[in-house]
Amino acid sequence: MFLFSALYGFSGPETLSYDIIVFNTTVGKMVITHDKQPDGTDLYNLVTSSKAKFLWLNKTNDSQYQLIYKAGKLISSTFKEIENGELKRWCNIKWDGVKYLVDGYKGKRTFTDNISVSTITAYFDGSKKINRIFYESEGDFANIEYPEPGTMEFKTSDGHKSIYHYINNKVNNTEFKLSFATVYMTLSK
Repeated sequence: MFLFSALYGFSGPETLSYDIIVFNTTVGKMVITHDKQPDGTDLYNLVTSSKAKFLWLNKTNDSQYQLIYKAGKLISSTFKEIENGELKRWCNIKWDGVKYLVDGYKGKRTFTDNISVSTITAYFDGSKKINRIFYESEGDFANIEYPEPGTMEFKTSDGHKSIYHYINNKVNNTEFKLSFATVYMTLSK
């Protein structure tokens, strides 16, 4: 297998693992993989699992994203979020060759804008300076700001502010500013 991988430039999946931290307490884990296929297809998978119990907050949350990119273009994306055992949000996106078809908890729609960088793919490559990013869980775009070197931030349509901090073009940690708290994702050691 190693010889095959070396000959064809296939090295297997790259995995980033993060601790989910709320109120200075680790409440869960997020694991993201990027798997470059021999045909050039890029597969991304993100799984989170967390359980937080603080004062008024008693919440379990599990999310899963699966993305397929071909030649740098999003072909399909699936997302679902389960909170306290119930489906909270979901969004499926598919490229039909002409337009993107979006089917999610907010309804169905279409659009034709190119999707080259999304909130998931940005974990693996912070070298691209882009003006906006695709937000898979809502099926829409957010404008990006770069407040300082190695930092990218954007506000999503669901009202959350996301800040990605990069080291060597990979996300080292993130901040998700929610209405009730800031959730930190820190690269596991």
